This record gives sequence, C-alpha cells and structure tokens, in this order.
Amino acid sequence: MATVLVTGASGLLGANLILEALDHHQMLGVCHRHGMAVRGVEIVSADLSQAGAARELLQIYQPEWVVHAAAATSLEMCQDDPEMAFRLNSDMAGYVAEAAREIDAGLIHISTDAVFDGQQGNYVETDETHPLSVYAESKLAGELAVTEAHHDAAIVRTNFYGWNMQPKQSLAEMFLGLLEARERCRGFTDVSVTTILVNDLVQVLLKMIGVGVSGTYHVGGGECIRKYDFGIRLAETFELDGSLIEPISVDQMNFKARRAKQLCMKGDKIERQLGIELPSVEAGLRRFRGLRENGYAERLKEHSRRVL
Repeated sequence: MATVLVTGASGLLGANLILEALDHHQMLGVCHRHGMAVRGVEIVSADLSQAGAARELLQIYQPEWVVHAAAATSLEMCQDDPEMAFRLNSDMAGYVAEAAREIDAGLIHISTDAVFDGQQGNYVETDETHPLSVYAESKLAGELAVTEAHHDAAIVRTNFYGWNMQPKQSLAEMFLGLLEARERCRGFTDVSVTTILVNDLVQVLLKMIGVGVSGTYHVGGGECIRKYDFGIRLAETFELDGSLIEPISVDQMNFKARRAKQLCMKGDKIERQLGIELPSVEAGLRRFRGLRENGYAERLKEHSRRVL
C-alpha cells in the first residue's frame, strides 16, 4: 500500500480516483476552490499555483506517489485568460513535479489529447504536437515543465467522462441529462475521440503506480468514436430517444477557442506495458449506467463541500 497524493481532488478524475483507490492505498487529497470530505482521507486546501506551496505540502506529507490532476480545463476560459491558463496548467505542473522529485516521489501528470491539432488522428506518443488553443498550448507547456523538473515522471494524455462530484457535467452527463428531459441536444459529427470512463482510467492509473512506469502514455478508450455517435450509443445504453441528438459540425459553433477534430489516440504502448486491453465504448457506457443504478453517482456528490 502506497501513500498517494492527488491534486485537484474534487475534480472529475481526482474524486473518482480517491474513492476507487481507498482500499488499495493511503490517499491524500489537495483541493483549492471546491472541497470534498471522505472518511479516512485527509483533504488539504492549498493553492499549488503559488511558488513554494507544492514543496511545502509534499515535504510535510511525504507521499510516495503524486497524481497531478489539478488544471484549468475550460477551453473558453483559458482563451479569455491566457495568464491564468499558463499559471494553472504549466507553472503549477512544474512546481508539483519539482516538489515530487525533491522527495523522490513518483509522479503521474494528467495531460490531454488536445496537444494535437486533429489533422491526422490515431496519434501515438511520438507524433508531433501542434496545439490549436490557449488551453492546449498551456497543457503542452505543462508537459514540458514536468519533463524538465522530474525526468522519471509519467505523463498521461487522455480524454474521459464520468460522474462528477461538482455541478460541472462531463460529456456523458450532458447528453444524459438532456435526453432524460426529452430535450434536443447536439452531437459533433466531425470531432472524434478515444474517450474512457473515468473509473476505467483510474484502474489504469493504479496499475501504473503498481508497476512504477515513467514516460508519456496515451490512455483512452479502446475505440475511436465521433461525439455524435457517442451520444447515440449512450442513448441506446440508457434506452432513450437518440433522435433527439442533432448531428452538427463543430464549425457551426461560435467557440472562441479552436477545437481539433480527429483526436483519437492509439493506446498500444500502455496496453503492452501493463498487459491490459483498453475498454470498448459499450463496456464503458454499461459501467457508467451501472454506477448510477447502484447509487455511486449520488454517493459521490455527497462528498462535496464548498471551500470558503
């Protein structure tokens, strides 16, 4: 059993990671604006984007592993405020990586498929990056900062959905909420991703901690799927009316931040490294439904609390 510190502990990945790993590791959580409370888990409030904060925290708690999931993830907010984006996605990543290296802790840094421009698709880890938005630029800068500060770190590029502790909805929650309300919604026919249920992503991260891997890995679902088709498959899984989903192009949206289109990534490297098979879209969606039916989604929200 290792001591694992999770930044962004109340976020979609952080919260699910802490809850799923409780039986396997001693978990510590770091939050900033949104807090959480979990029995048996110490949750600390800290702004790790401030120089010295990560070093002070890690020196106190001495975790064996750090999973750095904290980030600014809104593409539009990052486009409006580049200074904020680089402070939270690049500077903070470097601070955390340096602090982890100083105490000889392993580090998994969570990055994104958006570091690619979406012209090619089926990306492998060695393909050239070309970010299209401030968000993507700042996340790529974060990867570089981590690599410079902690040579043994693992960088995980991913795209995930799941049940969120906070009011912010993942793609699957957005589709589901609108479909269950019998409201029309939109699905992009020209944006493709290898998205993975966050709980399945957590299991991969825990295996990575167990093996002690380093380097860059693409960790997503086992299938490349258009966002429109993902919505249709979700409707089928929940026995809802998929005709409510309108097929549109992302170019029809008035987004400030440019969106890449063909973002599917190949997961062969992590599958070979861990001896696993990344889950299919169907398997992920079935588990997503099962988590709600067994009360997991509601229990997750019960752990949320506001940090003043």
